[in-house]
Amino acid sequence: MDEEMLSIPISNSIYAVLKRRENYLCSLLQKKFGCICVLKSIRNPMEVYRKSLKEGVEVSVWVDDLTRHEADALVNAANEYLHHFGGLAFALLKAGGPEIEEQCKLFVEKNGPLSPGQIVVTSGGRLPCKQIIHAVGPRWSEDQKEECCLKLEAAIINVLKYVNAPENNIKSVAIPALSSGIFNFPQDWCAQVIVQTIRNFVQLAPLFGYLQEIHLVNIDETTADVMKRACEDLIGINDIVPQSDITDSITVNELCLQIKKGDIETQQAAILINSVTVQDDLFQGAVSRAILERAGPAMQEQFLSELQKLPSDRPNFIHTKGFSLDCEHVLHVIWPSYIEGNRREVLKTAISKGLSKTQEQQLSSIAFPPLGIKDLHLPSNEVAEIMVEEIMHFAVERTGKKLDVYIVISLDNSDVYEAFCAKLMSVKNKLEEKMDCSNIDTMAELQTDVQTNPGFERNGPFVELIGRSHDILEKAGQWLRDIILVEETGQIVIRNHNILNLSSVQPLELSHLQQHFDITILESVSGAGTTLEIEGSPRAVIDAAFAIEFMLQSTAKQENLKMDVFIKQCYYLHPGSLESHTHQEEGLEMANRCCYQITPIESYLQEFKDKEKQLEKAGLQVLKVNGKIMLGEDCVALLMYQINQNINKIEINLMIDRVS
Repeated sequence: MDEEMLSIPISNSIYAVLKRRENYLCSLLQKKFGCICVLKSIRNPMEVYRKSLKEGVEVSVWVDDLTRHEADALVNAANEYLHHFGGLAFALLKAGGPEIEEQCKLFVEKNGPLSPGQIVVTSGGRLPCKQIIHAVGPRWSEDQKEECCLKLEAAIINVLKYVNAPENNIKSVAIPALSSGIFNFPQDWCAQVIVQTIRNFVQLAPLFGYLQEIHLVNIDETTADVMKRACEDLIGINDIVPQSDITDSITVNELCLQIKKGDIETQQAAILINSVTVQDDLFQGAVSRAILERAGPAMQEQFLSELQKLPSDRPNFIHTKGFSLDCEHVLHVIWPSYIEGNRREVLKTAISKGLSKTQEQQLSSIAFPPLGIKDLHLPSNEVAEIMVEEIMHFAVERTGKKLDVYIVISLDNSDVYEAFCAKLMSVKNKLEEKMDCSNIDTMAELQTDVQTNPGFERNGPFVELIGRSHDILEKAGQWLRDIILVEETGQIVIRNHNILNLSSVQPLELSHLQQHFDITILESVSGAGTTLEIEGSPRAVIDAAFAIEFMLQSTAKQENLKMDVFIKQCYYLHPGSLESHTHQEEGLEMANRCCYQITPIESYLQEFKDKEKQLEKAGLQVLKVNGKIMLGEDCVALLMYQINQNINKIEINLMIDRVS
């Protein structure tokens, strides 16, 4: 049967989250649906660091998909057996074609497994490179930190020795953050070792003039940023002059909303929004203190003067000059010490007030920090939702000249930044799919789930599913869409008939997940079945959902072991022999006395094939299985069989009913 494919578009933020967990995602889809999963990104490569070293060798840091990155040699993060099951290795294998896997297989068959630090070179297949250097990094161990670092250093040195050799004619090499994925090497340590090894090699080793470029390439911005900082610390100041720190934007009705990384106090805008925690002291609170220190003491004086004119029992807004800031005006949002009523509405009021100022004074730009996370104790994804939606409401209703709205998020608030990018991306997706920005009528049309139409063409990242049938792909696709929607809903709902068994056998594990990921897990039992509702930040919810899915698979295996007992009770029917009618009745009675959890298994899964093999070992062959499943923890199976002495075949009918 020919394989079928399904492509599901995803946002950049979800792509970054899933990419770091790609091996888990691929494993789950394979075990649950028998599907192969590949994460792909169609976005322009972004160079974030470049520095020239000895003999003209340049070191650069890139945010890019290594399967699409152009270099003479690509480095693959391999394991000892060159088995490319997940993560980067799996992505390179799928993109490069079967010849890469075949060459790896032949090498291991001839030479045996590799040791950490060693490399093997194969052709590049269909990848945009001449060769792939499969480098085996170490598995991280807290007890053996120094040894792990030395093994990683050895792997990088072997890569550099190979690409530096004149006979290999390599001018450029792309190196990922080896061992930082499924081998759990801490990112900062990994970056330090890799960059320091490159620096020392270029400074000390004889160079032959062939190798010109060393690219440090990672798909997610977080890892690339860690690598960039390591380069700045160990190699030197970035030669690239940053043009802009704006990462994403959307324009609606001449209002351009932009999400930025940076410091609110250095932002150039007509008006800045300040968040004031303590009513009469601008020096309290990180945002307010940073703004005051840059603006100067004159701002505090004007602020206190205006404060005396206002009541203290409700949220207040004080307008001052910008003084030494790069803005004309500052609107100070003063949060009350005790908030009554809906905190979401309090935040909406603050956003609306700031935007109204731009209308009143005909201003061309405004900059917000993320408001309400600390002062209103709202989660970052909820703050992102409220702020973006309020700004979009304002965009639809406003009139007048062009307005730039900036949301400026500090570099150390990566979770907040991801939450805002996720919300903005969901709004952008909706606009791209449903309407032209100039024809927006109501904000309600924007507040819908992320669309994942398999036939929709876009330039963003996507998940490619490969399966044996359309029905299988649809089931896998729906499961994946539920995962993707977490950036909108902050929730994933798991439906599985093993949930009751899981919660009774491993209740402490679920409690531990809640504490570890700072999430809430709610178990619900209804006529439709049992569900687990997981709520929290998108990244944490996805991590917890994957962990629970693996726990459910483990629980299912335990239940299947009970079924093995049932199968073994058929073993007395040895091939070639026909037991007495009394013996048959005794076996039937034995089967009826036992209680089992019967787990339905799809015929295309490996688990089903394993069961068939177990029956074959008993000298049996399944001709037909008829099952009727009734909900209930304890089930009894009635085995009715017909024996053909000549061909040793048994027809098995499983009648499943609830035990009263």
